[in-house]
Formats: sequence, structure tokens, C-alpha cells
Amino acid sequence: MHLSWEILNNLAESYGESFYLLDLAKFQQNYRDFLDAFQSVYANSQIAYSYKTNYTPRLCRLVQDMGGYAEVVSGMEYGLALKIGVPATRIIFNGPYKQATDFEQALLDGAIINLDAAYEVIWLKALAARFPQQTFPIGIRCNFTIATQQRSRFGFDIESADFQHILQSLRDIPNCRVIGLHCHFLAPERSAEAYSVIAKRMVALAITEFSEQPLEFIDLGGGFFSRMGLDLQQQFPHPIPSFVEYGQALAGIFAAAFPGQQGPELILEPGLALVADSMQFVAKTIDIKQVGERNIALVAGSHYDIKPTLSPRNLPMSVVSNADGQGATQPVDIVGTTCMEGDCLYSGYVGELKANDYVIFDNVGAYTNVLRPPFITPAPPILSLAASGTCEVVRRRETAADLFASYIF
Repeated sequence: MHLSWEILNNLAESYGESFYLLDLAKFQQNYRDFLDAFQSVYANSQIAYSYKTNYTPRLCRLVQDMGGYAEVVSGMEYGLALKIGVPATRIIFNGPYKQATDFEQALLDGAIINLDAAYEVIWLKALAARFPQQTFPIGIRCNFTIATQQRSRFGFDIESADFQHILQSLRDIPNCRVIGLHCHFLAPERSAEAYSVIAKRMVALAITEFSEQPLEFIDLGGGFFSRMGLDLQQQFPHPIPSFVEYGQALAGIFAAAFPGQQGPELILEPGLALVADSMQFVAKTIDIKQVGERNIALVAGSHYDIKPTLSPRNLPMSVVSNADGQGATQPVDIVGTTCMEGDCLYSGYVGELKANDYVIFDNVGAYTNVLRPPFITPAPPILSLAASGTCEVVRRRETAADLFASYIF
């Protein structure tokens, strides 16, 4: 729907001078398009949505409704998945640090755990001995050399002799079955070609090591680019692949390796690709001033609200103007509410901007509400606007009481 100044101002009067707008329909469309890009090439493909990217329950429930897995990396996220009704058998539990109680409960519930280190194998052996009547299906996170400067710290090094020892240790557990292989790399430039190299390596490992007992899945992780406008694409030094290009490159490897598409399930773990452009951040312009030769616009938000990873890129931004008055048109730095000099939401904006205008930042759905620190001001609410104009509160504005509830006074 068209976001007029009147609509935004009414929302600000009801919910505060800054807020997120979550587009549920766009998230669903991204999900369908991403999945179709893979299933059209290799039908046995499925999504495991990365909860850590944005664990807003409303989004996670949509994934459940659309048939996807929940990909979690903590007991907190595992509990969230269960709470919204995801069966344990549709939860994939990854990550380098799993608390012993969470590890045990997830396995007993029937969740899929991808082992990350040798200490988890020890835990698994002990658990399997305590519950000899239960079979534990598990996956193995794989680590190998890719074209990056630094070797990844996650998973088992499949290029070392120790990997064969780990495999044998798991095969020696009578009520344990290795049903899948997992990896997650930030591929060079996140290109489709780089991901295809990773896919080939994983398929080769599956064929050579598990020919007698074929795997149920190969999970290639995430890290895929989201859709983005040309102005953001141009800030990257390399092309941005489309969902279709990712699907053709990765699913094509599986279709070629497993004729008849009877091979293992290809699992992808997109987070950013699905949710980044599904959320916007809106903030009211509070004041504009000039300091020396620098023009500064203060808005009711922070760079922590839109890019808590401290990306240097300017996110796509638009201004919704109040008709009253005329604003400055010289380059202006749009800065935030914190006391940090580096709190700049947009550097060198060129266009008319004045007090009481609203600025809207796009592509803020990934790693924002989950990473934003409780610094100076509580977190803004998340709202969802229907085409009819009705507003759904997806998350209310955080309060000081929320922030201090865990402290002892």
C-alpha cells in the first residue's frame, strides 16, 4: 500500500516515532520463489528457515504453514519452534555451542542435530547408551577448504584423518544413524558458482562415504543474497545472483548426480534471502542543523535499528514529506539518537528533507531486531499493515520494564 505522510504520522502517534513495517506477503512470495528456483531443477529440495536471521514468531509460523523446516542454533530458538507448533522432527539444530540439556532433549524429541565437534559425539554415545531402545538420526557438519582467506571454524575437517575416526565412532553406536551431511560457508562473493563448488564437494563426499547406506539429506546451509534494488546492488563490487541462478547452480549439481531425482533431500537454510527486503524501518525526522560545513539530520532511530552489523553501505531510503515548509537539499548525514559519533544511518543523502518528514529504510529484515542492543532506548515495535489499512502489532514497543526485568534491585 502507498505510505502517505498522514498514514505514517498516525502510526507514529499510536506506536511511537520509529517502527518497523513487516510485509508478510512479500516474505511468503520470497519463500515460494526461492523454493521454486530449486524444486524446478531438483524436486526433492526444501527450505529450513534460519531463525537467527529474524526469529519474529509471526514469520516462523508462516514457514511452518508453508511446510519448511525450522533451523535453530540455540535452546532459545528450539523452544520457540516448539511453542509455535513445529514438530521436533521438522527442526534442524545446528551451531557450535549446544547446552547439554538442549542437546539431549532435542535428540530425545526426534529433532535433527548436526554434530559440530567431537565433544558432541561423546555426549551422543552416552545418551545412546542410556536409551538403547531409541534410534538417534544425526547429521554431520562438514568443514573443508574453500577459496577464502581464513579457514572456517565450524564442523569436522573432512580433509583430516580424524574425520574417518569420527565416522567410525558414530557407526559403532548401534542405535545411531548418520542420515545427513551439513555445511554452511560464506562462499566467495556469495556467487552461484562458488556455491556450486561447495555442492559438488558435498555430493562427492556423500557418494564416496555413504554408498552402502544412502543419506536422507544434504544440507548446504545459507548465506544467499536477498533481492535488492539497483542502488544497493551497485554498492557491491560483484554481481548479485538471483534465486533462479542459485537454484540452477546448486540444484543442477544434485539433478546430475542423482538421476531420476531419487537422491537425498537438498536442504537450504536461507534467512537473509527471504526476510531482508520483507521489512522496512520508519523514523521521524526530529531536527536538521548545520555544524561547520556538515549538514546533519537527527531522526528517531539509530544505525543499530537498521544495520547493527555496522555495514558501511547506505541502505535504500525514501522520504515521505510533510507538505508544510521547504527542506534543505544539500547533502546531509542522517544520524541517530545515541551518543555515539558513528551513529549514522545514511551518509550524504541528497534530496529535500525537513523536520517532521519520515524516512523509510528498505532491506532491514535481516539481523536487525535480533541483534539490536538495548542501548539508550528500548527497541521499536514491529507492525504489519494489511492492504485494507488495518495494522497488526507483531511486536509491541519494548519498555524500560522489559529491559530491567532480569536485574536484581
